[in-house]
Amino acid sequence: MNKFIVADAAECIGCHVCEVACVTSHLQDSWPLTRHEFTPRIHVVSQQTASNTTTCRHCNDAPCVTSCPTDALRVENHSVQLDRAKCIGCKNCAIACPFGAIEMVAEKGNASLAQKCDLCQQHPSGQQQCVATCPTQALRLMDEDGLKKLQRERQRRAAQGQNTSWSPAANSREFLKKPPRKGAEKIAAELRKTHFAEIYRGLDCAEASYESSRCLYCSQKAWCNWTCPLHNHIPDFIRLAKDGKIIEAAELCHQSSSLPEICGRVCPQDRLCEGACTLKNHHGSVTVGNLERYITDTALTMGWRPDMSAVSPRAERVAVIGAGPAGLGCADILARAGVQVDVFDRHPEIGGLLTFGIPPFKLDKSVLSQRREIFSDMGIRFHLNHEVGRDVSFSDLLTDYDAVFLGVGTYGLMTAGLDGEDATGVIQALPYLIASTREVMGLEESEEYPLPQISGKRVVVLGGGDTAMDCLRTSVRRGAASVTCAYRRDELSMPGSKKEVVNAREEGVEFLFNVQPKYISRNQKGHVTAIGLIRTEMGEPGPDGRRRPRPVAGSGFELPADVLIMAFGFQAHEMPWLQGHGVELDRWGQIITGGKGRTSTQTTHARIYAGGDAVHGADLVVTAMAAGRQAAREMLASFRLKEAV
Repeated sequence: MNKFIVADAAECIGCHVCEVACVTSHLQDSWPLTRHEFTPRIHVVSQQTASNTTTCRHCNDAPCVTSCPTDALRVENHSVQLDRAKCIGCKNCAIACPFGAIEMVAEKGNASLAQKCDLCQQHPSGQQQCVATCPTQALRLMDEDGLKKLQRERQRRAAQGQNTSWSPAANSREFLKKPPRKGAEKIAAELRKTHFAEIYRGLDCAEASYESSRCLYCSQKAWCNWTCPLHNHIPDFIRLAKDGKIIEAAELCHQSSSLPEICGRVCPQDRLCEGACTLKNHHGSVTVGNLERYITDTALTMGWRPDMSAVSPRAERVAVIGAGPAGLGCADILARAGVQVDVFDRHPEIGGLLTFGIPPFKLDKSVLSQRREIFSDMGIRFHLNHEVGRDVSFSDLLTDYDAVFLGVGTYGLMTAGLDGEDATGVIQALPYLIASTREVMGLEESEEYPLPQISGKRVVVLGGGDTAMDCLRTSVRRGAASVTCAYRRDELSMPGSKKEVVNAREEGVEFLFNVQPKYISRNQKGHVTAIGLIRTEMGEPGPDGRRRPRPVAGSGFELPADVLIMAFGFQAHEMPWLQGHGVELDRWGQIITGGKGRTSTQTTHARIYAGGDAVHGADLVVTAMAAGRQAAREMLASFRLKEAV
């Protein structure tokens, strides 16, 4: 008989472990380098509270085989196998398959080719990885032996008057029995809005034990790992924390992340790992971020530091421009490999926008100072208050170093294009946040970042992302008479973290949804007095899938404002010092990497690499850090290749 994977819908918990196992098993048990490469041959289909999996049934008289004009499909060892080298992408098999189990997957630089389950025939273990990793045994390989076993099982149950349906040893209802999510406590709104200290209290030992015991440990490579851009070893470090092995857990955190105590505080876990937690719709996601913070903070307090004793110095030297998450991720990997790294940054502290763009109530700046000391002890040399093109020549860096990494971020300011945007009282989000943070840190006021007076004024913030939330909550703490967020879409469409919206509301922020700015009113002295708005309704989805707002005729009105903060995001800024060095930019001013024989982070200059926001546009801390770490690995591969020549 034919072999195939059979699923018990009653035991499927929708954890997606089978999809992850399928993809990694076909990539030598490694993670895909890009989201585009995550193409499982088995799929979890969720419908409200139920889930089930679909995959190839390896039919005896397979219509896909008979429909293939190139004999790319064949029946072999009681299963239908695909030779992709023979596939021409005609899609005949995808049309012929009655289960929708064959799909067309785009190859790099080529047309889409067919892909289907091959029962992991090439995997060294000889096991079907989806079956081997399913935490509830909802999947099994059905062959002659499996069929006989199922038959005997049902005969026995029928003889005993029991339910004859397939009932694996692991029961999903028991598996999902976990206590409810508690998470970290936060300081009451009335108190926290009077200061800039972090609002979330770290977990104590008992709270960490409670939260870590909730983890289902779906698999070593689980859905939460995949949705984390760094692919942190989440189930494993949670299990170590549960067992009280904090140092071991911290070591594991640092294998995939250069800044775990920071990511635990500022990552939008609700959109990443926690949003992917199997428990999310049952008893609430495991608080992964709080546990990551607890592990690292506790380990550092216990005296843990990276062990560099086995590192052998290399001859190469690398200059890193920008001490943000991309630059720090790159420097971390290089230093651990023995490369001498010098990091240049225009700010007086490391972190980039982590330090100066994120308010202290979300990330205590002493955390960055502590991390700088750790990196310095690892041998990384920081040149702070050093701006390339002003304090150091880019040409000298290219001459003095074997490679250069550009982790410069995006500091360009996006405007609304409104008449009067240059009026007194209209300010940009980033300079405002930088000025506020510098003042909290006790740094001298900068001419580039003057701190505007907010106390007693009516503040309106335009935008709906995390930066807008930061501006709103900063204005509350700076004594504004009223703080209002005006956003052109509905609340569900807001791109920022949902918990930040909740925090802002608790602190007294008012929200106006479905309103679009039209003009800025000013008095005779040129000072802003109001923002003209028009109400909107949600229209058809745009190219990004989000519904576009459209103005409602005759619904215009004015909202009084003394201070108007533009929080529309960031874009690439000018880098005049980069001109003339063969580094190409795209039409948005972002650095071009990869393609034409280059590695993924290599620019059009062979010795210059780049990653993070400067390449892909404003994004997350973790995506920038992942790019920096990847650049370091590609540099090291290049260095080793030269050694071998």
